[in-house]
Amino acid sequence: MSGTDRSLVVVAGGRSRRLGRNKPLVEIDGRTVLSRILEATAHIADAVLAVREVPPFERALAAEGWEPGRGSAGPPGSVTLRGPKGRALLVVPDPVSDLGPLAGVASGLGAAHGAICVVLAGDLPFVTPDLVDGLSGELANDAEADAVVPLARGRAQPLCAAYRREVGRLAARLVARPATSVDPSPSMMSFLERLRVRYVSAEQLARIGDLETMVRGVDSRADLEWAERRAARSD
Repeated sequence: MSGTDRSLVVVAGGRSRRLGRNKPLVEIDGRTVLSRILEATAHIADAVLAVREVPPFERALAAEGWEPGRGSAGPPGSVTLRGPKGRALLVVPDPVSDLGPLAGVASGLGAAHGAICVVLAGDLPFVTPDLVDGLSGELANDAEADAVVPLARGRAQPLCAAYRREVGRLAARLVARPATSVDPSPSMMSFLERLRVRYVSAEQLARIGDLETMVRGVDSRADLEWAERRAARSD
């Protein structure tokens, strides 16, 4: 697929309670996790960052050379930033705070332009261009699927997956419902249950690399120490 057919959606709206720090902005071997993700996906021109609060990310990206862009095509509170190499990044706030990652998926897909969107959690330091291309390519080649989701560590990885942009409408409806009711916050798994999902195994993606490494986030101090050790070996 060409970069114009796809969008990137980075979901970074969590409170990072276990780690105690804003996970996408944690530095690993001198680079933030977010900058690593943006570098690995630099070939996708349309990029959306879905966050709980915009200002912390706006400041952090400014420190890395990102500057205010012209206008904003996103929802109220969004800002457009332009990177040192000219890439545009739309930073959008979650529609409702503290409703979990599906809120970020809803706002991110709603602001994206590509027919296929690669959705990544904001704490994945070792995502690669090959993984991004592999997931989006699998979905492009399967007209019956709404999403392609990898399986790693015996579990589905819905925040390292490819979705058709149109399913963002369903995500938005699921997120809007708890805001006016006593229903629990919708989960990513309940979202997947409503989609036509094609699951791919680590073996099917073996040509791309070690899937378990690519989908492992920095949720805890132990995860961060692991990531630092691995980055020191490979960077």
